[in-house]
Amino acid sequence: MPETRTQTRQATVDRLHRIADDHAGGYRPGLTRADALAELAATSSDPDLLARAAAAHAMADNWYAIVAVDLLIEAGADEDLIQEHIAELG
Repeated sequence: MPETRTQTRQATVDRLHRIADDHAGGYRPGLTRADALAELAATSSDPDLLARAAAAHAMADNWYAIVAVDLLIEAGADEDLIQEHIAELG
């Protein structure tokens, strides 16, 4: 069965989140900020999808969440949308 648009968008958000997580948390040694930004750009430049991934990091309870959020903002996450998604996640 083919993926729906919603499933595809969520898979992209998950990938964006994982890239930021890998970089910010140091889970992939050698993944520089520039490399992470390149991977994010190759995955999506959609400000909403980047914002969804950033909102999930903003709600996380870990020491590197702010680094991940900053990376996603630099990659093009819309800061107003981040706030909207944080409110949705509540």
